[in-house]
Amino acid sequence: MLRLICFEGEKIWRKRSFLLAVCILFSVHSFALWYTLPAGEGQPPLSAYKALENQLSWRSEEEKITYMAKRMETVEGVRVVETILAMQNFGNEQGEILAAREMETNPGVFEAYYGLYQSGEWILFTDTPEQEKALTEQVYRELEKTAGYETWLLNVRKNGERLGGISIFGGGEESGFSGRNLRKSAADYEALDGKGICFTPSEGFVRAMESPRTDLLLYLAVLLFAGSLVTEEKERRLFYVTRSTRRGILACMSAKLGALLLHCLLVSVIFYGVNLVFYGCSAGIPDFRIRIQSLAPYMESPLSLSVGGFVALSLLTKAFVLFGMGTLCVCLGIRCELTLAPWLFGAAAAGTGTALYGLISPGSPLAPLKYLNPAGLMRTEILYGGYLNFNLWGHPVSRLHMAWGVTAALAGLGTACSLFLFAHMRSMDAKRLHLPFRIPFRPHVNLIRHEAYKILIMQQGLVVLLLSMALIGWRSLERSYYPSAGEQYYRGLMLRLEGELTQEKEQVVLSEEKRFEDAFRTLEQIEQMYEAGEISRDAADALEARENMTLYFYPSFQRVQAQYLHIKESGGCFVYDTGWLYFLEVWENTTLVNLLIQSVGIILAFSGVFAMEYETGAILLLGSVKTGVKRTARRKILLCSVMGVALAAVAPLCRAIRISSVYPMGSLGADLRNISCFSHLAFPLPVLAAAALYVLLCLGAAVAATWVTLALSGKSRGRVQTALLSMLILSAVGVVFWLFRKNSTAV
Repeated sequence: MLRLICFEGEKIWRKRSFLLAVCILFSVHSFALWYTLPAGEGQPPLSAYKALENQLSWRSEEEKITYMAKRMETVEGVRVVETILAMQNFGNEQGEILAAREMETNPGVFEAYYGLYQSGEWILFTDTPEQEKALTEQVYRELEKTAGYETWLLNVRKNGERLGGISIFGGGEESGFSGRNLRKSAADYEALDGKGICFTPSEGFVRAMESPRTDLLLYLAVLLFAGSLVTEEKERRLFYVTRSTRRGILACMSAKLGALLLHCLLVSVIFYGVNLVFYGCSAGIPDFRIRIQSLAPYMESPLSLSVGGFVALSLLTKAFVLFGMGTLCVCLGIRCELTLAPWLFGAAAAGTGTALYGLISPGSPLAPLKYLNPAGLMRTEILYGGYLNFNLWGHPVSRLHMAWGVTAALAGLGTACSLFLFAHMRSMDAKRLHLPFRIPFRPHVNLIRHEAYKILIMQQGLVVLLLSMALIGWRSLERSYYPSAGEQYYRGLMLRLEGELTQEKEQVVLSEEKRFEDAFRTLEQIEQMYEAGEISRDAADALEARENMTLYFYPSFQRVQAQYLHIKESGGCFVYDTGWLYFLEVWENTTLVNLLIQSVGIILAFSGVFAMEYETGAILLLGSVKTGVKRTARRKILLCSVMGVALAAVAPLCRAIRISSVYPMGSLGADLRNISCFSHLAFPLPVLAAAALYVLLCLGAAVAATWVTLALSGKSRGRVQTALLSMLILSAVGVVFWLFRKNSTAV
């Protein structure tokens, strides 16, 4: 029987179409994992969680609390400093009053943390203040929750005992669902205690195990396998032969279902194993031997499980839910002649389950439909990491036990129905779906239209290009920018000065320069008074606080001063350059990711442009015409180049829209040399021309990727071979560029 199970599984896994589909799913999964690595200004990078975990791992639980409390105190102090500086930046009397009131509300905080904030030494694990604050606050909240686990357990038990002690009064609360639920909760948590709790940041583990995207890919992989179990034999009419043998009914179907179960277990372990390895390397993963309650999101779990046990139980549950859904798809494949029936049923079941899970409220009477449908059962992090009892006619029933029962019933019912329907199968043929109407063929002689139809429709290039455009556009538009107080000061001043230098503008610059010089001079006088013993250190700090608020904006003013001095020496005009520095990739680097997405899209969309002529034999017909091959080749290259350019234009367009909404991008005709980092240019270049050159460089990269893909498509004469060779070349170029950039950074 085992050999027959392996044969049934191998029969599907060895199919090129199925193997290619699984490779595509795995590639999408890998790309989605890699895409989570970049972080926005307010989102900590995954490496920060790992660095903080390394800091906490060697400390005791008390030392962890002390360390994170100090980090949180620093974050709160820095936030007070930022608030006061932002109020000071208003530049009016109201701002001064608000800043003074904030300093009175938090006495001594500004003086204590201003130097630390200005130096940036409090930023230990991330790159920006926003990321550091978000990281500290998140981990501190988790630690606070985990540290109170014993108190939380005690409260759960006390609530149950309190209601148990007033039963003599016959109150409604005692006999109602609320009272029964509290007593049941106390009984379910009775065996647990606070021993063995070892706090660990949960971000890496949560991302690895709570992944609806991975569940969707798993479901698609199982749906592909289940849909092929029966339909292939029906299309080839093999059941007329196999069912006539001694073991052709029960053993055959049992082997197919056994292969389906092994497939469900295999893909669950592979996909989630990759998740755990990836996030373990990038964000850190907890010790599999510690209790699952050590992770704050799963503190309410009523099970005495280790982290490793939680993973094993979750994967087994997912595999059996997928197996149950797969068996129902097999039932449809046996019962229906239409080959698309299993896939249509699978898509409908997934859509219905997702809608029920998303639309039904957890407190609704319909909550069982939310959690006990396939989409809810796949959320094992909620099933095993939380606690919930359903209200069934006034009695609490455990969600966990009902989920196990529904999963077993789903798998058992699907298995029994598959065996029964297969044993009584009457129709052993398969029919493909045909449209109820015919689309008339309209001949034309326009070669470009014909080639566009073949590339975009027949080869599904339009779908790939639209998905790539949507991904690039979404990635650019969802990017968040958080101007600091210094940047807000610089933006306000530069928007007043932008344009040619006039006497009024020069007076504004000189007055700001005098204000900062006065602040420096006042600080020197305060220090001299302290050294002379005229005032105490506390008094000196209090006097210096106001001047430090002013000098906080001095680095931003130095950018204004650099442009002013350049104008005085070489001529030119003021340019508010922050938006252009972002757009031209001086202050951030997003082009590499966009180039990767657009290159992959171009490879997938155009890898079969020339190969399809050889695969279909059309090259023989084209070769019989004197100019057939050359004319079609030129049209193909022109069409693909235009589409590649359109794809590449999405990124700079969306980035310009997003950046300009925060940092105005004016002065289009100004000389680029007015911006300090471009002052070394030997020739004048308008800002608009520099932006156009940058956009042309992005478009040129897309054209180059298109031409390389088309050249390989003509040489290899196979779509899969072209895609693999193009991906290999893209990987090699990426590695070379990464090494070059690394060496340049080191130098």
